[in-house]
Amino acid sequence: MSNKLPCNKVSAWLKANLGSKCLAPLTGTDARCLFAAVQIIDLYNQCDQRHEGNILVAFYHVVNQMQRSTQELAYHSIAMLMEWHSRAEIWHAAGLTPFESVRVCAYEPGGSAR
Repeated sequence: MSNKLPCNKVSAWLKANLGSKCLAPLTGTDARCLFAAVQIIDLYNQCDQRHEGNILVAFYHVVNQMQRSTQELAYHSIAMLMEWHSRAEIWHAAGLTPFESVRVCAYEPGGSAR
């Protein structure tokens, strides 16, 4: 696999946005699902609209294999490939349960690095 794949960049991206220990709660299964979710969003971002629904179904199922407490990492990783506002749009379109509250990423609008 190429190091240029998004799944190979997401750990560093999340640490830069959520802090160096943000990945600590991930189990082995959570980590694999996070990497798969990132690749699915990359595919979603590149596909034509006729297939978006099927791809979001895959995203839904992969994210739901993660612990609820770690799903926020998949949520934030959407912004690595798309726009910050895309996180909520994709999450909703995939039919995933919304969060009561979500951490603010350092580099998103209103984040501490801005």
